[in-house]
Amino acid sequence: MTRGEGVPIIGRLSSRELIDVGGVLQTGRELSIRERLSLPDFASFRFVDPASVMLEIRRLGRGIELAGTIDAQALGECARCLDEVRLGLHLEIDENLDPAAEHGDPLGESNVLDGDELDLGDLVRQLIDSELPYVVVCAPSCRGLCPQCGQKRDGGCRCPQSE
Repeated sequence: MTRGEGVPIIGRLSSRELIDVGGVLQTGRELSIRERLSLPDFASFRFVDPASVMLEIRRLGRGIELAGTIDAQALGECARCLDEVRLGLHLEIDENLDPAAEHGDPLGESNVLDGDELDLGDLVRQLIDSELPYVVVCAPSCRGLCPQCGQKRDGGCRCPQSE
């Protein structure tokens, strides 16, 4: 795990990683984050490798601006044939967070920023989760499983095909 020099970490609680952004908010000093974060499973997706996070944090008015990238690999299951599918995710990040926003709203735009604490783990998890598809298929041409024998229709099934 690497991080730009002088980046104060407040603490790590399970999948939470709290970053002190007080220096950015108070002095305007920019902060660079280079981090590999483990992600919890989400719905039917698993993350076996840590996500690579590269962010620049700058003051923007009374809040902060986050710019950078997140790269991750998600494993899911084809909705047609049940084979494992690996999805490469690359996100370009351009987020503005306001520490004065309502903190009681878990769906609020700034719900990962509480005063001088940025929950980097929760931010990354939310952004990755929002990019995952509802349905995954291994290939557009996947014919799925045979409803009679349960074998893949791409050659494993020997049942007569009904049209």
